[in-house]
Amino acid sequence: MGNILFIVAFLATQAIATPTALITTTKTGVTWGRCDPVFRWFSSTVQCGNLSVPIDWDKPSGEMFNLSMVRHSRPSNATAEKLGTLFLNPGGPGSSAARYVANLNTAGGPSSELLQSYDLIGVDPRGVGLSTPVRCDSAIWNERASLFPRTQKAYDLLVDKNKRLGQSCFERSGSLMNHLDTISVAKDHEAVRAALGEQKFNYLGLSYGTQIGAQYAELFPDKVGAMVLDGVLQHSQAESMNILAESTAYETALASFFDWASTNPNSILKGQDVRKLWHDLLSNATASPLSAPSCKSPAYNCRLNVTEDEIRANAEQYFLSGKEEAKSWFATVLYSASLGFPEDLSTKVAQEPPEDYFLPVIFIESQRYISVASACQDWSPRLSSFEDMQAKMRIADIYTPLTRGASQSWAVQASCIGWPAHVTNPPTKLNVDTGAENPILLVSSTRDPSTSYAWAVGMLEEIRSGVLLTRDGEGHTSWGLNGKTTEAINRFLLTREIPSPGTVLNS
Repeated sequence: MGNILFIVAFLATQAIATPTALITTTKTGVTWGRCDPVFRWFSSTVQCGNLSVPIDWDKPSGEMFNLSMVRHSRPSNATAEKLGTLFLNPGGPGSSAARYVANLNTAGGPSSELLQSYDLIGVDPRGVGLSTPVRCDSAIWNERASLFPRTQKAYDLLVDKNKRLGQSCFERSGSLMNHLDTISVAKDHEAVRAALGEQKFNYLGLSYGTQIGAQYAELFPDKVGAMVLDGVLQHSQAESMNILAESTAYETALASFFDWASTNPNSILKGQDVRKLWHDLLSNATASPLSAPSCKSPAYNCRLNVTEDEIRANAEQYFLSGKEEAKSWFATVLYSASLGFPEDLSTKVAQEPPEDYFLPVIFIESQRYISVASACQDWSPRLSSFEDMQAKMRIADIYTPLTRGASQSWAVQASCIGWPAHVTNPPTKLNVDTGAENPILLVSSTRDPSTSYAWAVGMLEEIRSGVLLTRDGEGHTSWGLNGKTTEAINRFLLTREIPSPGTVLNS
């Protein structure tokens, strides 16, 4: 791997101009410094750093770009044993790890205990946030093309939009667009580990971050230290099964919500038939998109009406936290929509960022675009004709009648049809074995609406050194909930004490 992990630190960027999180840089290693004041919401205790890495890891001496990161250093007065560096990634694809680490609640959150032993680092993956963010045409992004085309004309409209959007990304983002796959992201993380002189790669990955960790472990098994994958993604799934697994998980969460909302005193819908309210709302939107006039306000920044498909897709976000207050809020959202105010179910619109692109908007806009650009290099929609999509919709209608396939998996598959970049990391079963003495901890909740529990069980076949910790509960990922599962994760990261296989926590 020596030729692959060739590192040239802090070279001047070639061909790609990018903002840098550091005020100053040097020419050797990763140098940490004060973050630019423009990131005023970053904690004052964090530092920012940059590392120049190849766009194409098969050409390590070729064109470079800036990989940016944030570090929350272990306090100088910490008394616990220093364990090195812990890398964190919150998922996506497209969520900023730098912003995530910069905003961690180290005073009392789940990271406070870890910070006594680790420096915490968030590396923005290529194309995300501070790491040469992907740029695309916001006007094309905002064009309405249904991800559930029910006619040939609607299908052609979707494919045409995907092609033009992808072309606009290439025009604005350059050659990086061909190298946004997760394998490249994993190699970037290995480059940072090597540049920091860390012996092992300690890692906590959430959601899509679990794919980064799993692919890193297959590429560099001897470098894996303490690794936790929370909210496990299974990249190897077939298209139809991928959709079915996630939409079924979302369906389960939605059905559970209906029962909760109709009976719980914290629900504004207590005493109502919430399932009927949901169906009535969708029926009205099917007849004619629901008007959302308040979306004109910058506070909402969304489409001025809402379709049936958009309601199904956008409602999923309200089930991610796993906390009761989120369910209470979604009950209020549904209640408002039933009264003619569906703004909180409307699709957000993209904004055209300023030319310098060095503003907080980069975190929002780059996440929007990279979620497609990266995914389309990791998943190849082989079932991509109109007839193929009809077959997949038929499966969704049969097995998930409430959600009808709505899921991030569906959005990826529909958005990648016609996308101009090549698939460089196609779905393939991994073969990860870091040894019985160095297990990887997999964590999943039984009613995760996004990353199905079935995926976590399936990944035990691909990560032979994996041990699955199950949380019997709701919500997407577990570490941030501060319950028994958080304690078990932190205990493993700090002491390498692994839960017994088959452990289930009611947390």
